[in-house]
Amino acid sequence: MSRWLALGLCGLLLTGCATRDVAFRPQAEATRPRDTPFSISGRLSVKADGKGQVANFDWNHDAVRDQLSINSPIGSTVARVERDENGVTLQADGKTYQAADVESLTQEALGWPLPLSNLAWWIRGQAAPDWPQNVSADGVLHQQGWSIRFVSDADQPGPYPKRVEMERDRLSIRLVVHAWR
Repeated sequence: MSRWLALGLCGLLLTGCATRDVAFRPQAEATRPRDTPFSISGRLSVKADGKGQVANFDWNHDAVRDQLSINSPIGSTVARVERDENGVTLQADGKTYQAADVESLTQEALGWPLPLSNLAWWIRGQAAPDWPQNVSADGVLHQQGWSIRFVSDADQPGPYPKRVEMERDRLSIRLVVHAWR
């Protein structure tokens, strides 16, 4: 799995687009939207301890369930993460891994934690509710130990960021969204 994931993640590093930084503007508590369902696809890049990986992804989310497929550059699924009320399952290389949460499961299986629960908010350019937050002068959101930067497409502005860049310790995760459904 890690060889395909590494190949897929390398492709993301080669992807470029015209972008501009978007200052984070936390929404007032009374206007914060509910956790509405979404489906997105795009590219994921991870740099952990100096090693980079790139992959495509498809993510279906609702308040009680997530399905995340990590795909090779040629489109085959190399890993699948599913979260529901019973916990989290990761399937890769013909093996199945289980845990109570995505972060600990991806840390164990992939070597880095994917903050999927809060990422469902961050991918929409919002702070995760019920977590302390701080916004720096340059618009970077600091939450759950992550520094999160939102970048929009200068040519095609939309309601959500085009790219979300997250950093923590010696880990950097970047998601570029190609399609919202």
